Amino acid sequence: MTKLEFQHTFEDLVKLPHGSVQLTDSRATIKAWESFVDVDLLVIIEKELNIQVEAEIMEQETFGDLVRLLESKGAFAGTTTS
Repeated sequence: MTKLEFQHTFEDLVKLPHGSVQLTDSRATIKAWESFVDVDLLVIIEKELNIQVEAEIMEQETFGDLVRLLESKGAFAGTTTS
């Protein structure tokens, strides 16, 4: 899964058009980013990226924080976005 594919998956979960989420978008600006979305993200991250993030995911306030967390765990190594 590339960063762009992850972004699209995230946008689908929070019901936003593809390409609309910004790294600075936060739980405060994305009304649909609630705890159930975190649960869905955990499943996707573990299944698609083979990474364990568990409680760390709940600590991320912005989409950029989430992406940086995943990058720090090697999630998108060798992938590019457009």
